[in-house]
Amino acid sequence: MKLRWVKFADDQAHLESLFMGKNCKALKINSTAVLLVKHQGEIHLVKNRCPHQGITLENAKCEDGKIVCPWHHYGFDLKNGRGAGLYLDIYPIEKREDGFYAGFEYFSIF
Repeated sequence: MKLRWVKFADDQAHLESLFMGKNCKALKINSTAVLLVKHQGEIHLVKNRCPHQGITLENAKCEDGKIVCPWHHYGFDLKNGRGAGLYLDIYPIEKREDGFYAGFEYFSIF
């Protein structure tokens, strides 16, 4: 799998400012609606749509390492996206010297 890395925060202070005191922050990165989640000191990045019926996860809660859909209360693991017989897309985050990057899968014929 090839990943395209897209910068979304300049440093730790910028990353923290995105949350504005909350545990979740909806963002658009690489034209993808994502949800930045802070849970037990770890940062996760997931697609901002429940795979069940496409409801936004902006008002979701984190419980036991899962993001819980506010609509149907389905929980999805923040590390692998698995839950309720479905999978929530998760995106890797990489910390580099010049900031934080999100990895998005892309396809190439080369």
